Amino acid sequence: MKQSLVNLILFSDRRKDLLFFLKEEPRDIDAIKELLNVDASSIQPHIKKMKDAHLITEEQKVYSLSEIGKVIVENMEPLLNSIEVFEVDDEYWKNRDLTPIPDYLLERIDELGHCELLEPDVEHMLETPKVFMDNIQSSKEIFTFVSYFHPEAPSLYADLAENGTKLTLCMTKNVIERLVSSYPEEAERLFKNENSKIFVCQKPAPIPSIVVTDKFLALKLFENDGKLRDQLLISTGEKALYWGQELFWHCMRMAEPTEEKPDI
Repeated sequence: MKQSLVNLILFSDRRKDLLFFLKEEPRDIDAIKELLNVDASSIQPHIKKMKDAHLITEEQKVYSLSEIGKVIVENMEPLLNSIEVFEVDDEYWKNRDLTPIPDYLLERIDELGHCELLEPDVEHMLETPKVFMDNIQSSKEIFTFVSYFHPEAPSLYADLAENGTKLTLCMTKNVIERLVSSYPEEAERLFKNENSKIFVCQKPAPIPSIVVTDKFLALKLFENDGKLRDQLLISTGEKALYWGQELFWHCMRMAEPTEEKPDI
């Protein structure tokens, strides 16, 4: 019985890997064996099945994607990347409110690529994760939208601005009021520094926070019941950075930001 293309491709990691390798460039059997870490006897049956399905072609012992194979692989990659994003922690995604993310970005969630979910342990509950700190301190430009106050943020951002990092910070009204009232020195450093642009969000925030730089994307989302857990999604892929910037500016448009400093 003829095997469906879905079963042929998706139910075999070896065949999926082979298709993606051939997307990069045509390869002979020796290159395929080396890339897949297999011997000829184990990979040849897979090659035959995909040749029979007209997914790959062979010419002078060099294998290439067929035109059908090219179309399938091009459309298969976003699906597999989306699955990889959700597989970082299925419980996390199942419990997150995704409605504030616009449809055009949800449709491209595969662009987040390989993500890492950071959760603080009991001994470091109030500390900023080291991965976050290392990435943000090496960034040259930072865009931050935040609706909750973190006590380490004022001095961190003030120091970054004074060290030459370009900052665009959008905070909800309650966050900026807390900043000005509880951390007046750091607030003054931020408002006076030419590297920082401060905006005040006047409307309910769509998400808890997003930080996107030239190095990484860090995202927090509300749970479906509106609660916020201290779980941070990190991605460093180039496409993820563009995706994050689009989400940041989407939040800015919804927030109707202003550059006015509040009177406390």
